[in-house]
Amino acid sequence: MELEVRHLRVLCAIAETGSISRAAATLKMSQPALAAQLRRIERLFGGALFERGPEGTSPTPLGVWLLSRSRSVLPAFDELERAAKRYTSDPGAPIRVGCAMTRLATYLAKSLSTLLPDAEITLRTEETTEVLPGLLESGRIELATLDDYPGHELTPPHGTVYQPVAIEPVFVGMSTSHPLTACEEVDLRDLAGEDWAQPALLESGPRAHFWTTCADHGFVPNVAYGVDLSVALDLISEGRCVGLFQATSPAREGIAIRPIMDAPLRFRHLVGWTEQGPIAKHADDLVRTLTKTYWAEAMRAPHYRTWLKRHGPIA
Repeated sequence: MELEVRHLRVLCAIAETGSISRAAATLKMSQPALAAQLRRIERLFGGALFERGPEGTSPTPLGVWLLSRSRSVLPAFDELERAAKRYTSDPGAPIRVGCAMTRLATYLAKSLSTLLPDAEITLRTEETTEVLPGLLESGRIELATLDDYPGHELTPPHGTVYQPVAIEPVFVGMSTSHPLTACEEVDLRDLAGEDWAQPALLESGPRAHFWTTCADHGFVPNVAYGVDLSVALDLISEGRCVGLFQATSPAREGIAIRPIMDAPLRFRHLVGWTEQGPIAKHADDLVRTLTKTYWAEAMRAPHYRTWLKRHGPIA
């Protein structure tokens, strides 16, 4: 008998469950069949790999040695299997999605469920968009949502494709008791004396865009709070500061979201994918579906819908 990857999985399952019967259930095998396979593996290695006792099975010194090596090589085989599926037409091929911290992540999840209902999809958001291009280029994810800012446009790394979905204005949020809530659109200059809340891990692109735009409007912003969203929402609703919001943001209790006059702050939604991955053959349909979803959701945001009726989408 020659050693196969499945044999290593058997050993790991026995060690992890502590029982041949439980390992058999995990591997969807009968207990006699698994026990017979273990005996064959033990003959191959020339000694017992597990000791049986009243509390279950435990590895022998030879078993400990073999398990440590099995656990180090099995992830590589798992990655090979995942990578191979990315080059097939298997409709259930796994798709790993990395997302920027924008609402496009939600819209992408909806679009994927419509377009690829049988695909195995895992989705996670990243606190910083800056890691996503590297994850795409290295093949650790197959799909991503990204955002970039005027003067800080992203260039897709080798082997990846980026496609714009929409350009979205950035609005300002303030307490509902703030005097500027009486304005349909707020002049950025009128916010010169305000304290601002921003994410503590704000990236270079949005940070430079914000500070440069404020400078163009004659002031240096006082970022008094570097906090996460939940804390920022409380501070803003209490009237302690103001903050920037996506135009597609939902209504927040105690917070009035207003457009900024002439939309000087804006960003671009992008979707990116690997050229040789499972998304490539669906890319055109995905971009169309995602774009349609984005604009349908945009029209559900009252402040953005009103702004769009006055100005139309940003070209």
